[in-house]
Amino acid sequence: MRRYTLCKCCLGVLLLLFLLVRTGCLPWDDPVIPGGPVTVYGTVTRMEARENDSHQRQIILSLCSVTFCSGTFPKENNQKNESGARNPEYAEGIVCYLADGEQVPLCGERVVLSGKAEPFRARRNPGGFHAAAYYRAHGALFVLKQAVILRRGNTYNGYGQFLLRCREYMAEKLEAVCGEDAGIMQAILLGDKAFLPEEVKKLYQKGGISHILAISGLHISFLGVGLYQSLKKLRLPVAAAGSCTGLVLFSYVLMTGGSPSSWRAATMFFLSIMAQVSGRSYERLTALSVSALLLAVRQPLLLEQSGFLLSYGAILGLALICPLLEQLWQGRLIRLFLAGISITVVTLPIHLLFFYEFPIYSFFLNLLVIPLMGLVMALGLLALLAGILFLPMGKLLFFPVHLLLRLFALGCSFTDRLPGNLWLTGEPAPAQILMYYSLVLLFCLLGKYAAKISALLFLAGGVWILSTSFNVWDTVTILDVGQGDSILLRSRDGGAILVDCGSTSEQNLAEYTLLPCLKSQGIDSLDAVFLTHMDADHISGVMELLQDEETGSITKKLILPAIGNPDEAYRELVFAARRAEIPIYTIGAGACLEKDGFSIQCLHPRPGGIYADRNAGSLVLYIQKDRFSALLTGDLDGAAERALVDDLMQTSILSKPITLLKAGHHGSGNACGTPLLSLCTPQITVISCGEKNRYGHPDKGTLERIKAAGSNIYITKDTGAVRIYLRNGRVQITSCL
Repeated sequence: MRRYTLCKCCLGVLLLLFLLVRTGCLPWDDPVIPGGPVTVYGTVTRMEARENDSHQRQIILSLCSVTFCSGTFPKENNQKNESGARNPEYAEGIVCYLADGEQVPLCGERVVLSGKAEPFRARRNPGGFHAAAYYRAHGALFVLKQAVILRRGNTYNGYGQFLLRCREYMAEKLEAVCGEDAGIMQAILLGDKAFLPEEVKKLYQKGGISHILAISGLHISFLGVGLYQSLKKLRLPVAAAGSCTGLVLFSYVLMTGGSPSSWRAATMFFLSIMAQVSGRSYERLTALSVSALLLAVRQPLLLEQSGFLLSYGAILGLALICPLLEQLWQGRLIRLFLAGISITVVTLPIHLLFFYEFPIYSFFLNLLVIPLMGLVMALGLLALLAGILFLPMGKLLFFPVHLLLRLFALGCSFTDRLPGNLWLTGEPAPAQILMYYSLVLLFCLLGKYAAKISALLFLAGGVWILSTSFNVWDTVTILDVGQGDSILLRSRDGGAILVDCGSTSEQNLAEYTLLPCLKSQGIDSLDAVFLTHMDADHISGVMELLQDEETGSITKKLILPAIGNPDEAYRELVFAARRAEIPIYTIGAGACLEKDGFSIQCLHPRPGGIYADRNAGSLVLYIQKDRFSALLTGDLDGAAERALVDDLMQTSILSKPITLLKAGHHGSGNACGTPLLSLCTPQITVISCGEKNRYGHPDKGTLERIKAAGSNIYITKDTGAVRIYLRNGRVQITSCL
């Protein structure tokens, strides 16, 4: 095992870096971003064009070595500014959105820009996208919007600008040659997803073949091996052929954005050429560990990114698992099948950790897609080159690629319709991942002696570990939906109830907030959705679910307030629910429901009551389980809240202090009056409202009343989602931020 000494050393350093990242021991210097317009000085490293929501072309710049400045070029990075303070220098960079009409700078050019600096958003809800971590791992500290160029330097990177022009030129030719498939081919060949149709992206994701749309090891291997073998056939020496191929690969990786998987493949290819030139044997595991260490030392945060982990996990599966399986099952035709199994064995927990579900039939679909990708890339490049010389010839050569892309789309559509396509597990617990990889390690150690039945048992055991729920808690999650409300109740048995889901500040609320949250908890359906009233900040996400054919069916029943004067919004919601074939129920004060140990009692409105506005007719729900109790007041405030208190004084419902009060009307001045607070004496009060909302929520007077009542306050715009864990009478409260 001496030949693996370098591999072991690299793995040891990688493990140390990973532990330092996970424990937060690395000294990151996060910038203090001043409010209002800022002026920065930096070097342009990359630029790309995208379409915004208005389908307008938008230029995005990536800058490195960024310095806050006063609008002029500093002579030195540590030069003092006009106020006498030193300009902080950041080794990392920023993402910059140019204002309309601004001239695009050159690659490598030093520029001074002014714009509105904003931090990237952290994960604010369970299952949500952690933009801050993603961009930090890719070298960006914050974003500069509506940027205006104040100064430009006199020098630029000629090589980088050449690659940029090549990319733009090829993108134009692909658009002319490929027609409606131009967006797909730009993603496959150039790594540019700016013009990739959203429906194609979603279709490939459902089919589990979205990896072909990103520049990965598949692309680098195809290009590198093809070019290297061609140069060797021309009788070039190994060193010359390897050097030429390495230069082309290096340029291609830079041109396409330099993803971790492409750098991994290029580095491993370079190491294999060095081994041939030096007359030494090539060890895949050593090359893999060396390339991983080179990337991780440069940016340790990559160790927590899905692209990095999936790329290296796939090669690790081919290097470790596949040879063992090939010893048990012989045959040329079965090797491709075993390679797919080997990759899945290693990457499955990683995939579930980041995406919470796995498309079962993607395994078989990839058996078709991956071998054909070489043909797609070869014919696509040939069509591009032909189109540059003679456009009709390029279109003719691209026609077989068009047919193959249609075949991929049909395959994704077919597998999506098959029963049990998606295996939804939710986010696996650390104990599950540890147990799974312990089982994989045991198989690797015993692989030479394992019979076929033992291998199958190992695989089945791993699937069982990941599919078994380790959840022993009931949870109540008050989601951060901006200016709106949404509360999710989940039992340890998997049942789920949603109370409201709407926002006036967040777009596509169901797609980007609710559904990821449900998937992260392994929830595939909602037993009931309660809507307190019909304001958009309480129902917009639910309307999004109902209007989508795929998501409309996840709601088993819809429960609305039994008011006597339903308005147009009420009727529109009922119509959407009936079109989605969802049963509708109405409840009023006195109604009581039981679900998975949760007791849900409706306290308001009175059945058939007539109310002056929607807020006054809001559903008010009292929820109990074991020692936990919660009062959800919708948008109730003012006179309606006082009337509710008068009614409750005649009962014993709130005779004991409650755990949670969801403040009415986002903490407005008329909400959470002293009588209500005195009656329920909540342990915590959660106010759901958006950042910098135009209503001034939460009101200062309301906050003072809540504090005076002895209640701890959580405001979602400051804390993110608030989660309450319940088990055997114990209550634990956490927040996302």
